[in-house]
Amino acid sequence: MGIQRRILKPIILCAGDAAVYFAALSLMIFIRYYGYPLGYFFEIHITPFSIIFTGWIINSYIAGLYELRTVKNTPTFYNRLYKVFLLNAAIAISVFYLLPYFQVAPRANLFVVIALSFFFIIWWRWTAQHIMAARGSSRVLFFGLSKEISWLADFLKQNPQLGYLPAAIMSGRGESAPEEIPLKIFSFNESLPRIIDGEGVELIVAGPDIKKNETLVQMLFQAVPLGIPVIDFLSFYEEVTGKIPVSLIGEVWFLENLVGVKSRSYEFFKRAIDLIIAGAIVIPSLLLFPFIALAIKFGSPGPVFYEQKRVGRGGKEFSLVKYRSMVKNAEQMDWRKGGGRDPRHTGIGAFLRKSYLDELPQVLNILRGEMSFVGPRPERPEFVRELKTKIPFYDIRMLVKPGITGWAQINMENDASVEDALEKLQYDLAYIKNRSVLLDITISLKTAATMLSRGGR
Repeated sequence: MGIQRRILKPIILCAGDAAVYFAALSLMIFIRYYGYPLGYFFEIHITPFSIIFTGWIINSYIAGLYELRTVKNTPTFYNRLYKVFLLNAAIAISVFYLLPYFQVAPRANLFVVIALSFFFIIWWRWTAQHIMAARGSSRVLFFGLSKEISWLADFLKQNPQLGYLPAAIMSGRGESAPEEIPLKIFSFNESLPRIIDGEGVELIVAGPDIKKNETLVQMLFQAVPLGIPVIDFLSFYEEVTGKIPVSLIGEVWFLENLVGVKSRSYEFFKRAIDLIIAGAIVIPSLLLFPFIALAIKFGSPGPVFYEQKRVGRGGKEFSLVKYRSMVKNAEQMDWRKGGGRDPRHTGIGAFLRKSYLDELPQVLNILRGEMSFVGPRPERPEFVRELKTKIPFYDIRMLVKPGITGWAQINMENDASVEDALEKLQYDLAYIKNRSVLLDITISLKTAATMLSRGGR
């Protein structure tokens, strides 16, 4: 079934990556030592290169190279793959040259392995992802008509690597398509077993209003003897997109999923991790402070730090601290995102933002308990007041401490700006629902990878 395939595909990609790395190692040994006892040379190379390859795979996981939402043959994916491979190569070279344990002679062997691995991994990923997109998709029958179902069906068609192919839609009595849907639409009075057989349906996704439509419920019951899996739309939507559709949830959803959001043990460990990491960052931050402060002062008149009111947990306001990266009275200057270089940034400010060093002072917010490293990004009070009137349940994101990074930030482009508030809220709700120490660690690691792959902001 589709869910099993979704679990299997990343495993296959990971195993394939490992296989091509070891194939590159084996080919290098064959090329370099043909005519000699190859087993001996393989034995002295296998342990250090196995450690290196393990690190490469871990870096690839952190960078999202095994996430089905992004794994497809597009320029964006291969741009990320190139950057991750360059980082892997740099780490391997550093390790081999700095640690005596890894002194494999001649060291030129490492560069041969890196070159072969690069060509092998490009070939493997293109082939594997092409096959994944062309085969092995579970055909999905949607129950109910709505704009959300229409959007998701189109999303699945554009992302075949996810393992689902929209086959058709079953409408209820009196339902009409909200817009043109490029799928077969069957009416409520048709035979469900015949449709399942004719369309090769392997999964049924029941729309959010299915329980209110007695006709569709009765039809859906016909799938039980056929052994066809049935999943509700909200769960399916979250599984394939990583977010919660705000337009389809109500108060009951929050009562079922967010009451008593997390245990005290989770809160304790999260706070402990925040303090440990913040404490580790304080010392290098203090060492950098004099140089950054002088650069800011010489760059333009004004204070070293920039404080701005933000809304935190429970709607409580606090002062978010950053290094100043803009000129004085920058908020009065007219500039819009996408309009080229931002003239509001000073020379050193542009560098601080690109390197994310302007965020360092937020360690103070974490130490004071106003923020966490991971959580919904805090917004300004005026934006919060406006968005609460436009977006339902917007204040729910304030159930938890805001963070320097979050689930939205690693899933959205352009750092999840205020203009994308609805999209960002959907990711924030998914994070609040599924919070865990493991998820927080994953977000932190992927944030580091995102910073490297995007080259700053």
